[in-house]
Amino acid sequence: MHPVHPKVASVLEKIDEGYAQEVRGGARQYIGASMAGTDCIAQLALSLRGFPDTSVDPQLQRIFFAGHKIEDWVVYDLRKRADLRVWEKDDMTGRQHRREWLNGHVVCNADGIVDFEDGTGQAILEVKSMNDNNFKNFKRNGVKSSHRKYYRQMTMMMAMFGIEQAFFISYNKNTSEYHAQLVPFDQEEWDEMYVKIQAALDGQAGRVASDPNDWRCKSCFKRESCWSHEANVAPACHFCKHSFANKNGGWTCKLTNKEVSRTCDKYEQFRPEPKV
Repeated sequence: MHPVHPKVASVLEKIDEGYAQEVRGGARQYIGASMAGTDCIAQLALSLRGFPDTSVDPQLQRIFFAGHKIEDWVVYDLRKRADLRVWEKDDMTGRQHRREWLNGHVVCNADGIVDFEDGTGQAILEVKSMNDNNFKNFKRNGVKSSHRKYYRQMTMMMAMFGIEQAFFISYNKNTSEYHAQLVPFDQEEWDEMYVKIQAALDGQAGRVASDPNDWRCKSCFKRESCWSHEANVAPACHFCKHSFANKNGGWTCKLTNKEVSRTCDKYEQFRPEPKV
């Protein structure tokens, strides 16, 4: 590798340090569409309860940041160059289109809503940027086969928004090529997802794997909270194994069958269950 001047190396180090020191809010405390396609109920349950995420290195943070910028670019092209009617924001709130169940225990946010103005109705807009290999896989096989997680994400959004189709468009980060697919709502897929979501809401947390070195665990943001002996959290009712999510957006104690807001002497930290 070509040598890097110390002055330049210092600049690069400071960039990474800046990402590491950046102030971030706590982990999300809900089941979101972006991860609801998982087969792991433990992952859903840990997200629902707001257990900490595994830290993300600066390079991966920049990849995520670039992906968000590309999304903005794609929406611009759809609106300005394809003359497609796109509602990127909710007119009522001025923010991203959002739907909630159980007062925020289950949430989905859409990249936008589109209308082809041909009488077929609206469609959920989902934008993804991909490297060349992933893009070619999508183009060859379709999103259900190439990226099941994205397919399930759209399925959940269609179910929660009550919209029967999604417009999935991908941007190739290597070549700047576009490819897109119109995805119809899949009731069978949603039924399978709903069972897992409901299991997490009911307090179940079965792992998808029996070993933390499983590839599915290595790529999971909840892996440290899931596999460490005790996650580093301050006692709270939503972290207690005796609680479950209720319809009010709060937590009910299984021992008293009452909604709770502070821990008691029966507190035991929630733990994922071994794979059966």
